[in-house]
Amino acid sequence: MPLIPVKEDEVVLGVPLPWNLLDVEGRVIFEQSRVLDSQPLLNQLFKLGLYRSAPEPAAAEERIDVAGNGTQGDVQNSSLEHIQLAPGDPVQLQTMHPTHAERYQVRMIGVHAPVSIMVTTPTHQGKLAFIKEGQQFLVRGFVGKDAVAYRTRVLKSNLAPFPYLHLAYPQSVQSMRIRSSARVPLQLVTAVLTEQGPKSAKIVDLSVGGARMASDSLIAHKGDDLKLSFRVNPAGMEVYMTVNAKVRAVQTEQTGAGPVITGVEFVELGEQERLYLTTVVYQNLLKDTL
Repeated sequence: MPLIPVKEDEVVLGVPLPWNLLDVEGRVIFEQSRVLDSQPLLNQLFKLGLYRSAPEPAAAEERIDVAGNGTQGDVQNSSLEHIQLAPGDPVQLQTMHPTHAERYQVRMIGVHAPVSIMVTTPTHQGKLAFIKEGQQFLVRGFVGKDAVAYRTRVLKSNLAPFPYLHLAYPQSVQSMRIRSSARVPLQLVTAVLTEQGPKSAKIVDLSVGGARMASDSLIAHKGDDLKLSFRVNPAGMEVYMTVNAKVRAVQTEQTGAGPVITGVEFVELGEQERLYLTTVVYQNLLKDTL
């Protein structure tokens, strides 16, 4: 059995061990999940030499639904240190139940590689969710234009000085580039300013580059220039956006009974507007609304 020397900063007092601690002969000194609380004992053990088992190479790692919505794409395997999820980044914890998985929105607090990741404790209806040590989760998040996902388990649940969790540091992370044209279904009441005056519609799906709107009657023709105003909530911050758009398609029912669908492309977006739209799209991908 191949052994890997354990570094002193890989064992943290008060935090469950992420693997068995072994001696030079490969014998178990402390089992995985054991909590060590004696620094003098730990110092002595390091002088004698501490090791852990090298992970067995996998022929083909099981593919994760990285974006959480069945989106197919080119999935890459990498390490968490290359992904660079930062403190404050929102991530989703999904339970591993085979039939009714729960999903919680939490935030990254910090990373102590290669031992643990710290995240806020999930809440449900304003109360702390019941999370057991050893419980397994699938973690999803976004970094730039990449969706990332990895499997982990709860090492420790803490209430002081605030509720947070220690999650096991993953050996590998899967990532997938999200297309710039990725769309999410939404229901956004939208004020539409046309050359004929103000009208109203509802955005029914949104991407960073454009939107599809539904209205009771015709609001514009293909090629028309519009100004759209609507409210979004990127990262918990309410923003009232006004963007320029050009009509690219208009679809009406032949019977005239259904809504009129107007497809628009956003034009002359500023960096701030693009950031807001990107955040909204990624948030909704993360919430598995597709």
